[in-house]
Amino acid sequence: MSPLEDVVNISESVPQSANEPVRRVKGNIDALEAGVIRGWAAIIGESEPVPLQVVVDDRVVGAGMANLYRADLLEAGVNEGGHGFEIPVEIDAPQSGNLEVTLLHGETLAKIEHHEFSVSAKNGQAVYAELLRVRDGHIVARLQANGPVGVRHITLYHEEQPVFSRDVDCTPEAQEILLPLPISLQDGQPKLFKLGMQGDQGILAMEWFTVHPVSTPWQFIRESYREPGFMSRPPQAGHRYESMNYHLEAHARAESVLAIADLATVHKVVVEGYEGRKKFPSFNLPQFEAPRVSIIVPAYNKFELTYHCIASIALAYNNVSYEVILADDCSTDETRYAEQVIGNLVVSRNLENLRFLRSCNRASEMAKGEFIVFLNNDTEVTSYWLDELIKKLDSDDSIGMTGSKLLNLDGTLQEAGGIVWGNGQPWNVGRGENAYTPEYNYAREVDYLTGAAMCIRAKLWKQVGCFSEELVPCYYEDTDLAFKVRAAGFKTVYVPHSVVVHFEGQSHGRDVTKGLKRYQVINERTFRSKWFRAFRNNGQPSFKALAKEKDRNVDQRILVIDYASPMPNKDAGSYAAVQEIKLMLELGFKVTFIPENMAHFGKYTTELQRLGVEVLYAPFYTSVQQVLERRLQEMDAVYITRYQVAEKYIDYIKQASSAKIVFNNADLHFLREMRGALKDGRNEEMLRRAIETREKELAVCRKADAVLCYNATEHAVITSHILEAEKLHITPWVLEEKAAGPAFEKREGIAFLGGYNHYPNVEAVEYLAREIMPRLRKARPDICLYVYGSNMPDSFKEFEADNIKMVGFAEHLDQVYMDHRVFVAPLLSGAGIKGKVLESMAYGLPTVLTEVAAEGTGLTNGVSALIVENPDAWVSAICKLYDDRALWVRLSESSNVIVQEQFSLEYGKKQFKNIFASIGIYSIR
Repeated sequence: MSPLEDVVNISESVPQSANEPVRRVKGNIDALEAGVIRGWAAIIGESEPVPLQVVVDDRVVGAGMANLYRADLLEAGVNEGGHGFEIPVEIDAPQSGNLEVTLLHGETLAKIEHHEFSVSAKNGQAVYAELLRVRDGHIVARLQANGPVGVRHITLYHEEQPVFSRDVDCTPEAQEILLPLPISLQDGQPKLFKLGMQGDQGILAMEWFTVHPVSTPWQFIRESYREPGFMSRPPQAGHRYESMNYHLEAHARAESVLAIADLATVHKVVVEGYEGRKKFPSFNLPQFEAPRVSIIVPAYNKFELTYHCIASIALAYNNVSYEVILADDCSTDETRYAEQVIGNLVVSRNLENLRFLRSCNRASEMAKGEFIVFLNNDTEVTSYWLDELIKKLDSDDSIGMTGSKLLNLDGTLQEAGGIVWGNGQPWNVGRGENAYTPEYNYAREVDYLTGAAMCIRAKLWKQVGCFSEELVPCYYEDTDLAFKVRAAGFKTVYVPHSVVVHFEGQSHGRDVTKGLKRYQVINERTFRSKWFRAFRNNGQPSFKALAKEKDRNVDQRILVIDYASPMPNKDAGSYAAVQEIKLMLELGFKVTFIPENMAHFGKYTTELQRLGVEVLYAPFYTSVQQVLERRLQEMDAVYITRYQVAEKYIDYIKQASSAKIVFNNADLHFLREMRGALKDGRNEEMLRRAIETREKELAVCRKADAVLCYNATEHAVITSHILEAEKLHITPWVLEEKAAGPAFEKREGIAFLGGYNHYPNVEAVEYLAREIMPRLRKARPDICLYVYGSNMPDSFKEFEADNIKMVGFAEHLDQVYMDHRVFVAPLLSGAGIKGKVLESMAYGLPTVLTEVAAEGTGLTNGVSALIVENPDAWVSAICKLYDDRALWVRLSESSNVIVQEQFSLEYGKKQFKNIFASIGIYSIR
C-alpha cells in the first residue's frame, strides 16, 4: 500500500455551480489482486461516499462506491475514514507494455488524480489453479506452474474478503493443498470463492461451494428426513426435487405414467436410502406395451440396493418408454420375491448361479426394447438419464453405444467415460473432479463406457455376440464390448447429461484378492491380449496426456471465440454460428468454444455440449486471456467471430502459437455503418465513425490467415482494400430441412421477423409501419402484418393497429413461416447475409424484399422472389403475391431449388473443408 502521506495532497476539483466552493477530491489505487482493485477516494470535508468508475483504455472495467471504513484514513485526517473501496474489475494483462488504470467520479466523470497505477504484461511465468471440492471444512485446491516459478503467496477470498492465506512452492508438478474455511462460512448456503496470488492482478480460480457445519451420519439423516433441513442435505437432493417437479407437472397435464401413490412411495424410499433397510413398501413401475428401452439390473442378494435402484428408476422422469428386467442370479434374500413388491417388474431368474456376465446375457433374451441398458444395482439414476442416452443414439446412426456420467455419493465425478492407454491400462476419466468441470461435460467418443450405466442398440448387441464368454464370470466385459462395437464400425459415445450416482464397491467390494473382485486382475490379461492392436497407439498413462487423449477420433482441434454463446432461436447470427460449429464437427474436428463473457447460458450452452462441443465458462475459467494461456498450445486453428472480439486477441494468438486464424466477420460492420451514414444525405459524424471501424476491421482481416464473409458484395469490398483475394472465402450457410407447410389457401397475413438489438431490423419495422402498411390498408385492409422477434422495443407499441400485430418472441419458427402467406423483408441498411430470408426460403414461403435483404441469397426478382424498393411498389408486390396462387407456388419452388443447391449440409461441409485446407488444416472425412 502506498503511504498516505504521499497522496493526501493530490486533489481535483469536482465541477460545481459558480456560487459553490470548489470541492477537493483525493484518492489512490493501492493494489489490484484477484480481480479486485483496492484503494480510497474522498471529497475532503464531506463524509458522503464517493461513486467511482474504474477505467482502462477509455473502457469502464468496474464501478462501485468508496464507502468502506479504514482506520489509516482516519489517522491521516481523511474525514471520518469511511472512504475505502474494493471494486471487482475485468482486466486482462496486456500482451506487452502497460495498461494505465484511472479513477473517475461516478457521476461527474471528473478524473480523480492519484499516483499512476498500471497493469503490466506477464513475464511468461504463470500459475494455474482449480478449486476442486470441499473436504472436512477445507477447500481442496490444485496448483500447477508452467515453469519453476518458486514460492508464491496465495489467498482465498469470499465476497472480495480474504479468508485464508499461505505460501506455496509452485512447480510444474500439480499439487493439491488444503485451504481451511472459518465456521462462519460453513452455513449450508452456496458461496462463491476465489483464489488469488500476490502480484497477480487476475483470478487464479473461482468456484461455488456449499459447506455444512455439521456432518450428519447417513443413518441419522434417514431417521430425520422428515425434519426440516435434512431431506435437502444429501448431494442427490437436488436431483430428487427435480424429479418430483417433473412428475407433478406431468400429472397437471394429465400425462403422467406414474400414479401419485407410487410417486410418493418411491420418493420416500429414495430419500431414506438403502443402508440398513429392512422394510420394502410396494410400488408399481409404469407399464408400456412396446417399450423402446429394456433396462437390465443384475443382482445377487443385497435386495436393499436393488430396491433402491429400481425405485430411483421410477422416480426419475423420462419421456422414453421402458421396461425393467431384474436379472436375479439365484439370490437367497428378498430378491427372490422382488416381483411381489415391485409391480410390472420383469424378472429373469436363473436356475443355477451364472454370475454377472452370463446372467446379463440370459436376461437380454427377454428384452423387448429397441435399446438395451445395463444398470448396476448399486446406482441411483436422475431425471432424463434415459432420454439423454437414447436421444444421442437417435441423432446419429453411426453411434452404437452410449454411457452416462457417474457421480460419487459426495457429488464429485466418478467417471466421464473411460480411456485405455497404450499399455492396456484403463482409467476412469475425471475421477474425483468437480462434476461441472467443462472438460468433462460434452459428448465425445471414448475408449469404453462403464457397465454401471450404458446403452446399446439391441440389434448391435446380438450382432457382436453379447458379453464375451472368455471374460466369465465378470470384469472387463464392458470394455471388451466397446471395442467389439467399434470393430463393427460403430462409435462409443459418453453422454454427460445422463447423470447416474454410483455407490462404487457395493456390489463386489474393492479387494482384488477376494471373491469375484479377483477376476478383475485375471480378465485384464485376457483383454490386453485380445485388443492389443486396437489400443497400442493410445499413449502412455499421465494426467498431462489425458487432456488430449481422452478425445477419440479427432483430426484437428479448433478453438472458437465469440462474444457470447449462440442462441439460435433468438437471432440469425446465432443460428449461423451453431451451423458453422456443426460443420467443423462433421469434418472430424474437436471444437472448443469460448464465450467472451465467460457465462454459462443454460440450455444454450447445454445444447452445444450435447453436440460434442467443449464449452469453457466461469468459474472454471475467468477470461478469454486465461483460456489462451492455458489451452492455446493444443489448438490447430482459432476461429473468431466479429472484429470487436478478434482485435483483442489476434496479436497474442499469432505471437504465442502457430495456430492458424480464421476470421468470420459475421457482417461487414463498416459497410453497414457507411450505408447508414449515406442513406438520407451525408451524416459526417456517422461517416467518421464508419471510417474508424473500417480501419479496425481491415486490420484484423490483414492479420488473419483466412477471412470469411457471407456474400459476394462483402467479399469484393474486403478484397479491394486488402488485395489478398486468396484468403477471402464465402461462408457457407446451412439450412435444415423443413416439414411441408400448409397449402396457400390455409395461410393468412404477412410476416416479418428480426432480433431488435440489431438496428437494421428496427429500421425495417419502422419503415413497414410508417410507409408501407398505411398504403396497404387503403388498398387491402384485410391483409394483416405480424411482427415477430426478440428484444422488441417499447416504441413498437405505437404501431399496433387493425392491420399490424406486434407478436414478439416466437418460440418456434414454424409459427412465423407456416402460418402466414408472404414473408416481407424491407431492410434499408445492414450487411451480411439475412438469415430470416434464408429461413423463409427453406420453409418454402415466398418473399417480398429489398436489394439489401436479397444480398447473398441467390434470389432473383420475378423468378424466386419479388424485389422492390419504393412503398407503392411494395404494396403492389404484396397484393400480387398474396392473391396469385400460381405465382406463389412458382416462387416457392424456385427458392427451394436454390436451398438444395447452395445451402445444404453436404455443400456447406465441402466448402468448409476447402476453407480449412487453404490454411493447412485438413480433414479426412
